[in-house]
Amino acid sequence: MELPMVTPSGHSYDFTSITEWLARRPVDPLTLAPLSPSELYPNRVLQDEILEQLECLATKAEDEGDLELSEAARNKLTHVRAASMPQETEALNIPRLQRMIDRCAVGAAWCSLLAWEQLLVFTTSFGAILCLLLDARNSLRLKLAMLVGRSAWSPKQPLLAAFLKYALLPNAPPCHWAWPGRVALAALRGMLVLSVAPMCVTFALGGALSVAHFSAKCNEVRAVEFERAGQNGWFLRLLQVCSGVTGLSSFVLFLRLCLDQRDSCK
Repeated sequence: MELPMVTPSGHSYDFTSITEWLARRPVDPLTLAPLSPSELYPNRVLQDEILEQLECLATKAEDEGDLELSEAARNKLTHVRAASMPQETEALNIPRLQRMIDRCAVGAAWCSLLAWEQLLVFTTSFGAILCLLLDARNSLRLKLAMLVGRSAWSPKQPLLAAFLKYALLPNAPPCHWAWPGRVALAALRGMLVLSVAPMCVTFALGGALSVAHFSAKCNEVRAVEFERAGQNGWFLRLLQVCSGVTGLSSFVLFLRLCLDQRDSCK
């Protein structure tokens, strides 16, 4: 290193190397935390240590008669002493608007991952799958009844359509529903809104700042932020809790709709 720079996480890198890295990916190479050139500060203690080690190496090489090594150490010593922050460093400082866009992009990446997981849990939950299976069974029964001429068999309302309507639309539940069905429906809607609403807000705010820039930034930080999210204990616990509530509440909603369908056929 000729000009060691320290990051907020305490890691030190050579100035030229870290700025070239940040131009390709704006994260700390070791921690993957978001990092901008404006957050770098010279590590004077490490630079003094490098100067001292080079001085000792040059002196030892001279005493042992290794003039080539001594000259190389002296040349490196000269470069380290002359190293300083270039004038272009000021241009590397990220404006406030850019920092806001970066933060929105990071938030959107995390929220989109949470929303995607909840969508997968919702669409593959016991409630949704059982609704689909019962609808398929009822459809098959109706076709068989038509084949054998049983006109008394009446088609039933599709459970999956009612399941999606109550889960995704702000319709009030029927008055005859007991509190378990109402609580399950409220919990399911809450989990879906909790995952989708922050993502919509961050995308709207980032898009208002700069649509094209924000889209490029989201694509740039997505892989890194997904990896960081997968290593974050709090986020993983939140993901598990949300997935558990989504799956359980969807199953209770399915039971409530089955009871409604059975009562309507009496």
